[in-house]
Amino acid sequence: MESEKHKYCIYCGEKISADAEKCEHCGNWFERISVSRNHIQNNYVSKDNLKEDNDLKNGNTNDIHINDIGDKSESFSESNSVNNYNKKNFPEYSNILPIRRLLLLMAFTLGLYSFYWVYKTNCYLRDDLGKDVSPGIRTFLMIIPIANIVVFYQTLEDMSQFIKQEKIESSYSSGLNVLTLIFSNFLPFIGVVLSFWVYTNVQESINEFWRIKQSNLPVRREFSNSEILVMILGAIFWLVFFIFYIGFLAYAGSMV
Repeated sequence: MESEKHKYCIYCGEKISADAEKCEHCGNWFERISVSRNHIQNNYVSKDNLKEDNDLKNGNTNDIHINDIGDKSESFSESNSVNNYNKKNFPEYSNILPIRRLLLLMAFTLGLYSFYWVYKTNCYLRDDLGKDVSPGIRTFLMIIPIANIVVFYQTLEDMSQFIKQEKIESSYSSGLNVLTLIFSNFLPFIGVVLSFWVYTNVQESINEFWRIKQSNLPVRREFSNSEILVMILGAIFWLVFFIFYIGFLAYAGSMV
């Protein structure tokens, strides 16, 4: 029969003579007991599997088990590190800022919270939405006249682009809100109301955006630690300002 005259090389699988001691195709030598691929009770095995089988027969099992355990432990370690990273960076609350909390923060800090609002909004643009912006630089530019108008407009415009992608109908107009904020600076009392309205109007659209993007996260109702710190710093700033202002008025009055 054909199977009795030929066999298959255990290394390359090519057909060779049944009594061949060396494969004419790959050049490997065979042991006395050669395993053929067409043998009914055996299958073709690779060199690595043959080596592992020989090691098992000779009792050298340490290396095999150590390597297997090492590979598995490394894979397990990498998997754990990914899980820990996800747990660490997964937010506990959504980025929604309730309007009630926004108004309280603006009132308690007498408007100084607007600087922190710009910083946090740009952090969301960078960290959550992948926008290439610098929150620190933009917040610093907010204290510089004219530059603050440009930065505020660009912040609103960057956020508006993401809001429009979600096809939210209540999207605000960046230009109209900036013009309203500029106009509010020339009105002593109504201007405060207008400035609060601008941030409220913008925040409502942003909140609607985060309701869609982070629908599985709860909304934080209480003040965060950073917001409490901002209120404390705002209170200190205005306290110092009023002390110096009253002192200046007293000094000016004594000079008259």
